[in-house]
Parts: sequence; structure tokens; C-alpha cells
Amino acid sequence: KMNRNVKDLLKESRSASPLVPLPSNAFIPERDLKTSPVLEAVHLGVSFGGLNAVDDFSLVIGRTEIAGLIGPNGAGKTTVFNLLTNVYQPTRGNIMLNGYSTAGKSTAQVNRMGIARTFQNIRLWKTQTVFDNVLIAKHMRRSSNMFSATFRGNRKEEARQRAEVLELLKVVGLEDVQNELATSLPYGKQRRLEIARALATHPKLLMLDEPAAGMNPQETNELTE
Repeated sequence: KMNRNVKDLLKESRSASPLVPLPSNAFIPERDLKTSPVLEAVHLGVSFGGLNAVDDFSLVIGRTEIAGLIGPNGAGKTTVFNLLTNVYQPTRGNIMLNGYSTAGKSTAQVNRMGIARTFQNIRLWKTQTVFDNVLIAKHMRRSSNMFSATFRGNRKEEARQRAEVLELLKVVGLEDVQNELATSLPYGKQRRLEIARALATHPKLLMLDEPAAGMNPQETNELTE
């Protein structure tokens, strides 16, 4: 079952740019044909103790595409997310992000390459404020080196990052609670904070693992907006 707004968005996306086949038999929006896909996962598989948790999974995502991974509980959706972010190393297959293989990379390295995600079970820094949860993620993209931090200072960059954090909190409607502890927020706002934290790393691909799970209708509508 899909939120009606999501259905309308998918319908508009198809009408604006029909899906066309790639040579690999994948489908991407026609408007993305002249650019390389942001993600190519080919014949992925992972086994745990002889059990195939994911087998022969392939996925291509165009640069302007919004895609949904749909399946029943236990189908392996979160396992796929863990494979794409290298929480699990694939037993079989390959993952290309912006044309570069993620094989052998750590989860942090994959994030720097351009994938950010949220989790089915919220994972925030519980002892940090809303603002600091997003600011810490910003440090992934910090450009200052040891010399500049030690001798010249990095106040300009720090000020820029703080301004960007505040802008992200405004986007998700949390600027009024920026100084509260993350875990003091209602469930729906914690979900939005996790999305803001993911966006803070400037991802090329944003992956949301059941972002509306556990929300009441009002919280789901706020998230949709």
C-alpha cells in the first residue's frame, strides 16, 4: 500500500520521462539516458551459514530517478540496503557507484563515495542535540587539514557548516527544536532528523529504509511534506 501522494509522484515522473531499457535490460527514466546511472548493482548475492539471504539481485538507478524497493516482510529489503552500503560485503556480484566499484570499501568510505541512508530502526546519537547530530555528519565533508586546523583555524568552514545545518533543519521542520536532545523528540521528528543527518553528507544517492514505519497518519503526512 502506498501513500496517495507517492503514487501521484510516480505517475507524474513516468509521464514526464518514460522508462527506457538499458543494454543490461535495466530500466531508467528516458531523461537519464545521456548520463551514467548513479547506481548499478549486478547479480548481487549474500549467504549466511549456507542460507541465501539475497540471490541474483540487480538494480540500476538513474541520476534523477525516485525508485521504490517493495516486498513482504522477510523478503530481504534491508539486507539489500546493507549490501549497497557495505554493512554486508556481497558474496556474489558487484556494485558500481558513479562508475566506481565499492568492493572492499568500508561503510564510511561508501558514504564518502556518495551513498547515505536511514535505518528501519532509528539510529541517532542519543546524548547529542538535534543540531549536533547533523553537524557531526557534516564533518564527513570537512575540507580542512591538520595544518589549517592547527595554525590558521577553520572558523570560516565551521561557520559555513553551521549555516548549512540550520538550513537542513529548516527543510525538515526541526529548526525550533535544534537545541533539544535527539531522543527527547517525538518519533516522527526523530525520523526527520535522521533524514537531515543523511542529507548532511551531500549524497549522490539517498536511501530511506521504511522511513514512515511506526508513524501515525499525522506524522506520515508531515514526513511526506
